[in-house]
Amino acid sequence: MVLQHPPNTHHAPFSPVAWGPYRASPEFGRFVQFKWLEGQEVGAEAFVDFRVLGKGGFGEVCACQRRATGKMYASKRLGKRRLKKRRGYEAAMVEKRVLARVHSRFIVSLAYAFQTKTDLCLVMTLMNGGDLRYHMYNVDEENPGFEEPRAVFYAAQILLGLEHLHQHRIIYRDLKPENVLLDDDGHVRLSDMGLAVELKEGQNKTRGYAGTPGFMAPELLRDEEYDWAVDYFTLGVTLYEMLEAKGPFRTRGEKVENKEVTRRILHDPVSYSDRFSPAARDACEGLLAKDPGNRFGFRGNDCAQLKAHPLFAAINWGRLEAGLVPPPFVPDPRRVYAKDLEDVGAFSSVRGVELDEGDVALCDTFASGTVPIPWQEELIETGVFEELNIWGPPGTLPPDLDPNNAPGGGVKSGACCLL
Repeated sequence: MVLQHPPNTHHAPFSPVAWGPYRASPEFGRFVQFKWLEGQEVGAEAFVDFRVLGKGGFGEVCACQRRATGKMYASKRLGKRRLKKRRGYEAAMVEKRVLARVHSRFIVSLAYAFQTKTDLCLVMTLMNGGDLRYHMYNVDEENPGFEEPRAVFYAAQILLGLEHLHQHRIIYRDLKPENVLLDDDGHVRLSDMGLAVELKEGQNKTRGYAGTPGFMAPELLRDEEYDWAVDYFTLGVTLYEMLEAKGPFRTRGEKVENKEVTRRILHDPVSYSDRFSPAARDACEGLLAKDPGNRFGFRGNDCAQLKAHPLFAAINWGRLEAGLVPPPFVPDPRRVYAKDLEDVGAFSSVRGVELDEGDVALCDTFASGTVPIPWQEELIETGVFEELNIWGPPGTLPPDLDPNNAPGGGVKSGACCLL
């Protein structure tokens, strides 16, 4: 007797049997409408710019608002000629590519990427709460640093951000307090991905000098191949500084050459004061291990070993990842957590730099427009999706999906004209 499998009554999602009825449905028509809207070109005219939030090596960051929805963002504007002069194109492309790939509540989200005549623009999550370094040293100058529960909370959220990056085969390489930003509610996100490196499938390590003096891991300083372990060394430096209000390899304000800092990282043991509990000291020692093979970090595609450390005993990781754990500090919405911009030097003009066809091609590649998930979240958060997603009575088509309806007939809101 020949045994035969019973007929398969389940269909693959895109088999003709399943796909055909869906394509003929009004739900598919609505899906196509939103994908069309998502794919529309975006430029500077789509935003209203507000005050400058900060300045960097290639440009400035300002608060902005999306005209169509009212959602507030941060716009990072990178001068094209300045990028070319300082060979910053690759960093800008890497940051855009990385932020478009990842989606985590612990990493700033990229919503739009476009260009103007003079700048490349990244429109990202607005973080009004300032950076960790400012909070450590400028909010309460008489008592710098954080108490352990607050430092542990931030370290746990940073850890979840790193884990997400590493699961996407991305090495951050520039974790430091200045690059960890607080939102309005006091949660933190990683920012500034310009030094990140993406490992290809089958590639387990990379090589290259990148990072900030005092935060770079020993294997990176020795010009050896390295993996994600370098990011857990920087997590150790950051955790140490949050607790001690100084780095493990130099005192705040200490004038010391980078060569000496490198020597200390490679050879000197780290000292610990009584501000470190036994659990905090053990965690820092595990993160700051000079041998990456002995360092706490990313194993088996997650950070389970580090999450189970006694330092994080009070952390409910599921609730933390869902954003349900109240932060230990909530920024005052009336306060600006940043240096006075008058203390930040103005940009010098860039002269003698002209853009050629190669530069134009790079800029066109950079300006990829809307990033789907943040854009969808924007429509939902601002109520625009509910306003646009109008359906008629059961068994009927809404005017904008009815092929027999005259264009514009029966529109119930101004926003629907976008469709």
